[in-house]
Amino acid sequence: MLTNPPMVVVYVFPSVINLGRMNAWQLEQQAETIAANLQTLSPLISFPVNLRLFEYYNAKFSEKQVRRIDQNFFDYSRGTRFRLNVPFQNPPRRLRYLIQKFFSGDVSGDIDEALFAYFLIEEMNLNSSYIGHTRPDKRGGYLTTDFVIWDISFKLASILQRNRYALPLLAEVKAFTGQIDPVRISHGLAQLKILISNSSLLGLLFLAIRNEQRQRYDSYLVRVER
Repeated sequence: MLTNPPMVVVYVFPSVINLGRMNAWQLEQQAETIAANLQTLSPLISFPVNLRLFEYYNAKFSEKQVRRIDQNFFDYSRGTRFRLNVPFQNPPRRLRYLIQKFFSGDVSGDIDEALFAYFLIEEMNLNSSYIGHTRPDKRGGYLTTDFVIWDISFKLASILQRNRYALPLLAEVKAFTGQIDPVRISHGLAQLKILISNSSLLGLLFLAIRNEQRQRYDSYLVRVER
């Protein structure tokens, strides 16, 4: 295991994105622009993760539950690949043995959602009682955002660049196990647009990717509005 948990570095995309009149093609173009400029941003904040709190926030705020996500956090952040048992005998023709097992999207998604809650509560001092994970409605074909945030003390005012704003804030979280994928960013923008277009609500798109070279998490906040 790692002696110390990796750092999380949070960046903020400089422009507040107006989603109100964007069509699907414009959302894709905006996603491409976001992805192309993430590496040029200056960090807003960096912090180490207290694993006991991280485990708690995973249990309370992530959509899916994995056992001991703090241990998964160590291995995933280190880039661990689990080696499977491989027989000495060759497999039948056209088959190949699976040698290494990678982390699934469920684990990385849980880590991302727990990191977002950790950031809001521990670093931005939001009250945990005012943060809720929404129930997905995939069967109904209705796209929902991941989080509803009742920021009644306006703790995110400096990030949103507004002193006051309509509540609740909406947030969508996207995890990446490799390079940032603009398609998934456009999906996140589309999910936010559905609920924001008919109201004056603001939203956040939280992107997190494991930085293999520096063994840390790079997280990006994209602010959106109607």
